[in-house]
Amino acid sequence: MRKGAIMKVERRIVKSISEFSVFKFALVAYLIFFILFVVIFAIIGLIGWALIAASGTAFKDVLNSIIPGINLSQMLAGLGIGMGGSVLGMVLFVILGLVASIFAAAGAAVVAWLVNVVLKMIGGIELRFAPDKNLVAADPASIESRLQQL
Repeated sequence: MRKGAIMKVERRIVKSISEFSVFKFALVAYLIFFILFVVIFAIIGLIGWALIAASGTAFKDVLNSIIPGINLSQMLAGLGIGMGGSVLGMVLFVILGLVASIFAAAGAAVVAWLVNVVLKMIGGIELRFAPDKNLVAADPASIESRLQQL
């Protein structure tokens, strides 16, 4: 940028944020991350299961060695997600995760509502937009004419 060139920054004031837009954004973002984590941890679980099976150790022994004195495999079997019901456990996990996405999005909408309350109290937040690159590179006379066109 040349010395003496005029640089006009566009300023806008944000006075509120749409709670429904925040709800939609949070819901979609949560679902994307949830699906990614399910896939990633399923792959990690399958690799871990293959390593445990290859070593000759039973998965029940690994569960029981996590916290000595507590029989985790028996506790999980009592919930219906033991060794034979692992598919049911995974389906239950996915359903609970999808239901949790709605609550997470609702929580984000409540936070957006609180932000709106604060924005009303302080009068808004000023956003500054950088000028167009073509305006900065041009000479000052053409900058003035382009700014008047905006």
